[in-house]
Amino acid sequence: MAINPTVSRGSATTQIAPPVVAAVVVHEPGAWFAETLQALAQQDYPNLQTLFFVTSGSQTAEEIRKQLPDAIIRTVDGNPGYGPLMNEIGRLVEGDGGFFCLLHDDVALEPDAVSRLMEEMFRSNAGIVGPKLVMWDDPTIVQSVGFGVDRIGEVSSIADVGEKDQEQHDAVRDVFALHSACLLVRADLFREIGGFAPDIRFFGEDIDLCWRVHLSGARVVIVPAAKARHLNSFDSRTNEPSRVALEARHRVRTIATLSGRFQLPFVLVQLLIATLVQTVVSIFGGGLRASLIAMRAALAVVVDVPYIIRRRAQVRPYRRIAPREIHELQIRGSARLSSFIRKRRMRFTQNPLALERDGETSNTKGVVIGILATVALIVLGSRGLIASGIAPVGEFLPLRGATESPSALLSSYLSGWWQSGFGHAGANPTGIALLALAGIGFLGRLGALQTYSVIGALLMGCWGMWSVAAGFFSVRARAIGMATYAAAPLPYVAIEGGRWGVLLCYAALPWMIRMFVKVGARPSGAALTKLLAGAVLLTAVVTSFTPAFALVLIWLGVVWVISDAISRVAASSAIGVLRLVLVGVVGAFVLHSPWSGEFFVADWLDKVIGRHPDAAKQVGMLNLSRLDGGLWAIGVLVLGLYAPTFISIVVARAQMVVWSTRALMMVVLTGAVLVLNDSGTINLSLPETGLMLAIIACGLALGAATLANIMFDETAIRPNGLWRSLGALSLVAATIGMVPAITGVVDGRWGQPETTLSQLLTQLPTNPESGDYNVVFLGRSEVLPMAGKSINDAVAFAVSDDGELTLRDHWMPISSSLDESVSSAFSAVISDQTVRAGRLLAPLAIRYIVVPIVDGGASTVERPLPAPDGLLASLSAQLDFRRVYTANDLVIFENVAYIPSLAVIDENTSLVSEQAGSEVLLSSQLASVAPLARSGDVESVPSQIGVGTVHAAVPFDDGLALDIQGVKVKARVAFGGTSAFDLPIEGVARLTFDTPLLHFVLVTFQALLWAVVVIALFDLGRFKRRIASTRLGEIVFHEETEDQK
Repeated sequence: MAINPTVSRGSATTQIAPPVVAAVVVHEPGAWFAETLQALAQQDYPNLQTLFFVTSGSQTAEEIRKQLPDAIIRTVDGNPGYGPLMNEIGRLVEGDGGFFCLLHDDVALEPDAVSRLMEEMFRSNAGIVGPKLVMWDDPTIVQSVGFGVDRIGEVSSIADVGEKDQEQHDAVRDVFALHSACLLVRADLFREIGGFAPDIRFFGEDIDLCWRVHLSGARVVIVPAAKARHLNSFDSRTNEPSRVALEARHRVRTIATLSGRFQLPFVLVQLLIATLVQTVVSIFGGGLRASLIAMRAALAVVVDVPYIIRRRAQVRPYRRIAPREIHELQIRGSARLSSFIRKRRMRFTQNPLALERDGETSNTKGVVIGILATVALIVLGSRGLIASGIAPVGEFLPLRGATESPSALLSSYLSGWWQSGFGHAGANPTGIALLALAGIGFLGRLGALQTYSVIGALLMGCWGMWSVAAGFFSVRARAIGMATYAAAPLPYVAIEGGRWGVLLCYAALPWMIRMFVKVGARPSGAALTKLLAGAVLLTAVVTSFTPAFALVLIWLGVVWVISDAISRVAASSAIGVLRLVLVGVVGAFVLHSPWSGEFFVADWLDKVIGRHPDAAKQVGMLNLSRLDGGLWAIGVLVLGLYAPTFISIVVARAQMVVWSTRALMMVVLTGAVLVLNDSGTINLSLPETGLMLAIIACGLALGAATLANIMFDETAIRPNGLWRSLGALSLVAATIGMVPAITGVVDGRWGQPETTLSQLLTQLPTNPESGDYNVVFLGRSEVLPMAGKSINDAVAFAVSDDGELTLRDHWMPISSSLDESVSSAFSAVISDQTVRAGRLLAPLAIRYIVVPIVDGGASTVERPLPAPDGLLASLSAQLDFRRVYTANDLVIFENVAYIPSLAVIDENTSLVSEQAGSEVLLSSQLASVAPLARSGDVESVPSQIGVGTVHAAVPFDDGLALDIQGVKVKARVAFGGTSAFDLPIEGVARLTFDTPLLHFVLVTFQALLWAVVVIALFDLGRFKRRIASTRLGEIVFHEETEDQK
């Protein structure tokens, strides 16, 4: 056997000994490489040739040439990996009669190592042998004498970590696998089995190779008489992003490829069970991340099916040993469990370094327990919500199967008619489609969807805060930051008052901050694309329910840039954050089209911000700082959460200054704007106070995490003396600040009311025989059960159709001429300009006027907000309004002059409908002949109708038509804004709406845009790349020139 090109054979003795080619992969070697070369040069085996694969350039080649002048050197671009490069030895070396000695570049063989390996190779008739590996700096410590492997590929080293070499492992024996640092293998066998697995560049190549050697019928033997020192310096010379992930992937692929056909299903089930148990145990014992990676690798078998089929076909020709015999060679039971028991037995003999690592494990266990305690408190505090559902308070309007089923929501979204308020032709909010998809995911269980969305928002916010400083802070500091975030009263007050937007903002902001951190590292390529896609998708989801989140995000970006400028972070980081915010907001706007087109109106800011439950100013700085609006009895203790943020900026050094500045600016700048606006010093149209307070909550959590990292884990800048004492006291203060949230757990519903406004409204008739109608909610904007429009500074109104209020009514409808008519009519009522407001509202089908006083959220029995001054008196003075219900919670008036929302009207009313203006209405008594039942958003139930006029209390649109006997009667404008249909014939008629073709095109385009963003975010192409990665491209070598030699 000779290397191609042929190398001189040497003496006659060389010709007698079987040829051995020692192949070494050299990658960025250190000073120790000289010892590796010297050890090869001193080998006493007479027929040894050397082949080097060098990835480090000509300087390394020169170093090799000095020690081994006859060595063959091949330089390769990049780093294809140990296994793929070693496979090239079969192409570069001629003949099958010799042996290959495969070496890492940090292995120093004893002078007689190759000779002893060859002797045992012939004596044992082995296929592959390996030496005893000892520590590089202390040869008395055994590093490896082979491995045991169980059925699911878990590896157990035969020698314990740090075990002294007392000749206890000096017997030659069969092992399941050998370390790839030094292997001597028969050349013919290496070629037959295809060498190393071509897709395993690093991590796991030795297990796969030795397993296939067993399958071929050859032996794998450890030869302790042959010794080699191994530095094991791979980790310091590689930029592989995740060793744990690669090891898990290769392990699963190996067992799926090499296990017997009939044993494979049982092995995979065992793998899944073992991985699941490992995950559960790691929650309490540490190592959760590694167990989750293992779980993901196990589940990825589905993706790897094409690869597994192809590899099993390649292995089949040399599979000579029955699977039962292979299993007998493997460890019985669990290799992981065996290793764990052995480590526990060694606890009392560990060296100080090991004890320190054990202390770190204990800290990790404490962190896991703390995280579990936080989650448990959230779940415990939500037990009433889980048991009996969310109370319909504030924005927590219910989801009902009749109107909010996935099919009903999708039908509405595609129809091009938005039924909220009086209804109008236009795109539905994107949130309608998202609700439909979420309903499908929950199998139509809408109550569960709403309940777990609320609880999930709490958990998602905490998880996001845990992730913010990943890679910068220790797990202990991150856990403290997460606990501080969970202790903020803000989300629990939001649940109590039904503030869905605040909850969403609380859940989303930590994830946006995490993206700010990532973009500061200046990612590029696929990483940057995923980051931008994540910002767009998260912003789009949140703004689909709370458009004001876009303004909150812009403000957060400004605060972040200011803080980084103060702490002198590179300008590129600030540019990256601003770009992320811009792309997120603009991208979300594009994803919301065609609905986002409705924000191009004069009052766009009001539509974005929406109504405020805190519209009344003078909340006060103290109540704002407490993050509870002054609602909790012991909420003043929350001020303790501020201590770490203000202390951390004083004690921080180096990189921690950046983090403490960010935390402080979130708290100070946001708090200053809120306090100044609340006091009237400035007059800005800000988003809801709770949305802005979420930024302060993030700042407090980040400040606590920063101080904890400084105090406990940042050894380079750990404070001393007075500052250390202040830091400890501030953390104690923060602990006291968590008490209010902990006491909130007792209620089990986070203070949600037992009786709400929505429940009281069920007394209004639903689908009465007298015809469908509309309801006007009139009063303070903060107690209205849905988004309202202002009449003056004190009074606002909102319109809904008859029946229960549902989540569809959450979004503020676009203003129409009908809303202007309502506003004008009640403006006249409030100013006592008319006593016939009922007639003004009659063509709008407004039957009931509800004045809410206590809604259970912003206004409660203990803290009621009175109705606007004089409103009830003005309504009582109206001749057409009859008070039908009076209580401390609400007052209901009935408009006796109304006509149904869809009805056949009499001849006189038909004539009046052709005119416009309040004067005509005030002087006319409108009347209907027969009501028509409505179905769906705007359509009606087919009904027998005679010649006459049908009136619909919906805004006029060309798409509306009354289909009678196959003839479509187009709508005309009635009463200056509603719709009427003049029927020339009698027959069965049905109200319809023709969806514009453009709407279908826009919705289809919108769906494609969402799909593109999702694909970019989750990088679905990685599955294709995962499969393609198993097909290794050709490796190109650069031969030495004569000058180089």
